[in-house]
Order: sequence, then C-alpha cells, then structure tokens
Amino acid sequence: MLSVEKTMLFLLSKVKQMGAQQFVEIYEQRGYTSTYIRNALSRLKKEGYIASPARSWYNVTAEGLAYIKAINSKPARYQEQWDHTWDVVMLEVPESERKKRDLFRTALGQLGYGLLYNSVYISPWNYQDEVAAQIQKLELEGKVSILQGQFQEGTITPLKARAIWQLDDIEALYQKKSVWLKEEFAPRLADTLQAGQPLQLFLLYLQMGEELSGLFMADPYLPDELLPDHWPGKRVLSDMSEYMVRAAQAIPADSSYAPFVQ
Repeated sequence: MLSVEKTMLFLLSKVKQMGAQQFVEIYEQRGYTSTYIRNALSRLKKEGYIASPARSWYNVTAEGLAYIKAINSKPARYQEQWDHTWDVVMLEVPESERKKRDLFRTALGQLGYGLLYNSVYISPWNYQDEVAAQIQKLELEGKVSILQGQFQEGTITPLKARAIWQLDDIEALYQKKSVWLKEEFAPRLADTLQAGQPLQLFLLYLQMGEELSGLFMADPYLPDELLPDHWPGKRVLSDMSEYMVRAAQAIPADSSYAPFVQ
C-alpha cells in the first residue's frame, strides 16, 4: 500500500463515511489528480480495506482498521523489550500463483519481516495474527508455515541485521527526512501557524502523515540489540510526530477538518 492510500484509509477511520468528491477536494490541494484519487479508492476497495455502501461513498472495513492498527503500532516496538524470540515465516507458493506470492511478500515486508533465505522470512516481533490474516485473504492456506523460537546456530548479529533489512538505506532515509523537517517543513508550519488557516494546517497534517506512513512501512523497528550505533530512527520519528501534533492542535475545534485529527 502506498503512503497516500494509507492516509486516505486513516481519514476514513475517523468518520462514518466519506464521498469520493470529498477526497478529491482535499487531495487536489496536495497536488494529486482526481483520477489518481479515484483509482486509489478503487484499489483500497478491491483489497478489502474499504467498502462502498452507496455510489461514490466509502467507509472503512474491519480489515482496513486492522491494517491501520498493525502498521501504526510498529513504532511502539522501539519502546519494547525483546525476548530474543523470532517469528519465522516459510512459504512455498507455485509460480502459477506468483501474484499472490508477491502480494504476500510485500505484506511481510511492510510488517517488518526480513528475507533470511530464499522464501524464509524472519521478524524479532510477533506479527502472527497479521500474517495469518494475509494467508486467509490471499487463500494461501497450506502453502505457508509459521514458526517461533530462538536460533541455536547462525544467530542474527547487528551486522547480519544490517544486510537483511537494508538498514543503510533506511538510515539514509531518516537522515534525509531530518534535513527536510528542519529546512522545509518546520518553516512552512511556522508560517502557517501564524496565518492560522485551518485548511493549510490540515494539508500540512496530511503531508506529515504521508511521510510518517512511508517510514512506518519501510522501517522494521528492530530491537536495540540489532540496530547500528547512533541509530537516528527514534529521534527523527519523535520530531516528526511532534510537528504533526502541533499542526493538529492548531486546527480549530469547529473546523470541518477537526474530526480527522482528533
């Protein structure tokens, strides 16, 4: 799922339902076309994350709420103590079901699993419920095995973790976001807070939501024992979240955008 689709799903989770035109009016202000937004809604519906009770009206499904909860809860892993137990997911999906296999692999990656060996994925955190839901959704029963335990040989060291989860790339992404936050977003937010325009504050809130969503899906949120020294993730996420809260708190309670940020 793209980060913009995730923020659209998040908005739907805050209200009973929304019309396609409401999405278009909001996201056109962010530079997205009507066609792009309507296609995104169609993808979310096709994947079962939203439903359409009436033409051009949408609401979030239980599956959509579960997805939001799973992805948004990932950063909290930074605060958890790891028991050195691993989740292991092994799959054997035939080439004739390649599309399902690719979708399943993407879902594993967004949850934070890393590829240890061919078709063997590992995570230091327990996402078995989420994996089971994906197995059922994609009809992969009997083609995926889930194990839990500790390594007796071949322990995952920080050096191995760096390669498995491509932590160099994720660290570079955090550094890039840190620069963007300081040089671009913070000055824009300061100007917008001074102007006090609810729409512009809401658009900045959405922009930060998209940026954070991208990080939520990219970062596996590994335990401290597996992270490189001076890992920037916690600091950058904290700073970005703080700016998002500032934008939300500045939106007047009687604004039409207030329900989306409460």
